[in-house]
Amino acid sequence: MQHCEVDTPDKWTVSSDGWGLGWRLYDWDGVPGFGHDCATIGQYGYLRVVPQAGVILVLLTNGGGARQLYVTLFRELLAELAGVTMPPDFKPAPQPPVVDITPFIGTYKREGVIITFSERHGKPHLIYEFVDGMKDLSPPLEVDLVPVSETVFAAPGSGPFSEDWMPVVFSTLSTGIQCVYIGMRAAPSLPDDC
Repeated sequence: MQHCEVDTPDKWTVSSDGWGLGWRLYDWDGVPGFGHDCATIGQYGYLRVVPQAGVILVLLTNGGGARQLYVTLFRELLAELAGVTMPPDFKPAPQPPVVDITPFIGTYKREGVIITFSERHGKPHLIYEFVDGMKDLSPPLEVDLVPVSETVFAAPGSGPFSEDWMPVVFSTLSTGIQCVYIGMRAAPSLPDDC
């Protein structure tokens, strides 16, 4: 379970380097660790294990501000108890790069969610909406994105995304299907957008 089975395209949402069987794997400046997170509307859970230091941290929360609480607590506790330095917070550079977003424009879908990526007023724009059985869970979220790299964008914190900058990562599967990762969840492009 602690052997890396697949790389993680989104290395920022939970600072993960890869996936084992069920575990997210971490390398904090050469100190290995593993863990898992979970979330549903209004509830969040975080687990981190640093075997060589004998440290296990768990945080279960209800309500807003969970990610910021996790980062603040775990950054301090992992440093003090395990000598681990967590990576810095994800955010765009003051001068974002100029990126051609054309290859990513389209519609992506995963269970209960449709994501539309387009250009609006010269900026990358994203609409994240719940559909099907999750339709009335929350109103659609619309945000302009800030480029971080050729395939990574930053969504400003708001609503169900996050309280701070949230990574929006585009990647192509070995099958050639384009996906967008938001909150570590992959949404493949719809066939018309391939």
